Amino acid sequence: MITGRRRHTLAVFASCALLTLAGLALPAQATAGSYGSNGMFGVDPEQGEGWVTAFIPPGRYRVDQAPSMFPYQSAPGFWLRCSNYLCDPGHIIARGDAIRDVPTFMDVLPGDVAVRLANVTLTTVG
Repeated sequence: MITGRRRHTLAVFASCALLTLAGLALPAQATAGSYGSNGMFGVDPEQGEGWVTAFIPPGRYRVDQAPSMFPYQSAPGFWLRCSNYLCDPGHIIARGDAIRDVPTFMDVLPGDVAVRLANVTLTTVG
């Protein structure tokens, strides 16, 4: 026999489980895409095969400095748009710096081959 207190505990547990499942069932387009905070991202999945394991679609992104735990601060962040996966100086299309506590913006274009992130997080805009 289930006592009143145990019945209440089971009801609370069941409610929490349902709320958790409802949160997991949200459609993917309901949440913004976020990329970072370090690494190389391919822009075109067909060109990137074998070079990268993550891809970022063309579009407009907000650039934020990667967070760090108090009292430490992460190194200043930057991003590179590249025409080659090596992202060496001869293949850098554009470069930008993250400004701590101030969002900046960048555009990933369809002609870009790769995006290199260093201590920044990109979040889709729009």
